[in-house]
Amino acid sequence: MEYPIIDLHCDLLAYLSMGKERTPYDPISRSSLTQLKNGRVKLQTLAIYTLTQKGSTWAGLEQLKLLKKLTAHHIQDCALYTPETFSNPLAPVQVIPAFENASGFSEESEPLAQSFERLEQIHKDFKHILYIGMTWNGENRFGGGVGSQNGLKEDGKRLLEWMAGKQIAIDFSHTSDPLAEGILNHLDQENLKIPVLASHSNYRAITNEARNMPDWLAQELIRRKGLMGINLLAAFIHKSDPSALVRHVEYALSLGAQDSLAFGADFFCDADFPDLLSKYQTKDAFFKEYANSECYSSILDLLATKLSLKEAQLQKIAHANAERFLSELFKS
Repeated sequence: MEYPIIDLHCDLLAYLSMGKERTPYDPISRSSLTQLKNGRVKLQTLAIYTLTQKGSTWAGLEQLKLLKKLTAHHIQDCALYTPETFSNPLAPVQVIPAFENASGFSEESEPLAQSFERLEQIHKDFKHILYIGMTWNGENRFGGGVGSQNGLKEDGKRLLEWMAGKQIAIDFSHTSDPLAEGILNHLDQENLKIPVLASHSNYRAITNEARNMPDWLAQELIRRKGLMGINLLAAFIHKSDPSALVRHVEYALSLGAQDSLAFGADFFCDADFPDLLSKYQTKDAFFKEYANSECYSSILDLLATKLSLKEAQLQKIAHANAERFLSELFKS
């Protein structure tokens, strides 16, 4: 199926930040500009990925510098997202930043006001930030991430209150279950109008990994008209069976995700993470069928064949659900 694609998560910036010799055309990144173009990607979210440790904000700012360099030096192949140019079919791949971990703009020990000043400046500089994830794995000053049992902390509440009305979504892909519950409760208690999504998460009922969503969270994101990005990392699909991807999509649709499913491939250079395979006990980081950003068309063909999905539903997964979300997020 040859549809334009919107993808909610890749780690190209982190890849570029790990070596001065690296270029955005390196296929080992799995989401090079060439691969994005070949995959008909119309909009790619570029995550700011940092660990929670001293110097995390420096790492985050360095990746934002790389984003500026990327769009300044490769104008034929990519451009920063704007709602005004998004509808232009002749535009190159558009890119939009997002924070996978709030430690990318906030040191653990600094005054929170200083963190928000930094974030305010980033928001001013880039105009559009698609989402903020409070944590990566473990925990930070805002709350508990995957592998933690901690929930929403006081600084996390202040972050949500800062985000309200800023046209930035909150991302649930790396939250602990208690943090996810805490975020949703605080949004409701304080009547905070913040769009929700899980940018790159599959379904725990199909593959029992902590990074996959429990049913209650998926159902809440659906109810709140959020997005859920299909993750293509093998460990979150199945340890050995690539066809399990179809079961994840089928399950999501059974929960009512017709208007919420999108792509959030999570492509990164797995060679940079040598412990990944042993951590998840998988043979490969990505199945060969879903190896890089050129694979979206074949996935849509697979879903059409195996699940008998009609063109309207395939277009929703490819781009239309995400387009609806973006138009509502960034409406003037």
